[in-house]
Amino acid sequence: MGAQQRASDARNAGATRVADQIKTLTKFIYLLGGVAKGIEAVDEAARRNEASPAVLQQAQQNKNTVKTSLQNVRDGLDKLEIDFRNTPELQPYYIKLAGVAAGAADAEQQAAANQFDRAGRSLLNVVNRLTDVLLAMRY
Repeated sequence: MGAQQRASDARNAGATRVADQIKTLTKFIYLLGGVAKGIEAVDEAARRNEASPAVLQQAQQNKNTVKTSLQNVRDGLDKLEIDFRNTPELQPYYIKLAGVAAGAADAEQQAAANQFDRAGRSLLNVVNRLTDVLLAMRY
């Protein structure tokens, strides 16, 4: 297999991984929207002393699940960045990719501060960056 074919194969594999991240993130953002609305409603009910202990416990479990999921998202994006940085055929695209894990880390911090809507918006920025990388890889 020639160098040109290896480069093409690496680029295709890299593009597939970026596309998979986009799919995962968009599904997560969709689910986060519903969960965030539910958490906000429970938090508001708690402020008015109208939430049962069971509802409060479920909301806390949902918050913890979101936070853990965001950590997993960040870990996956960290690995993607490292792989692009360390694969010679993908290094030209690393410049556009660099920082997406930091965007996920921002979302993680926002979720830790119960700012779930802001966390979702941060992830939308990550999806936009990943899409730009994917577009750059087409050419």
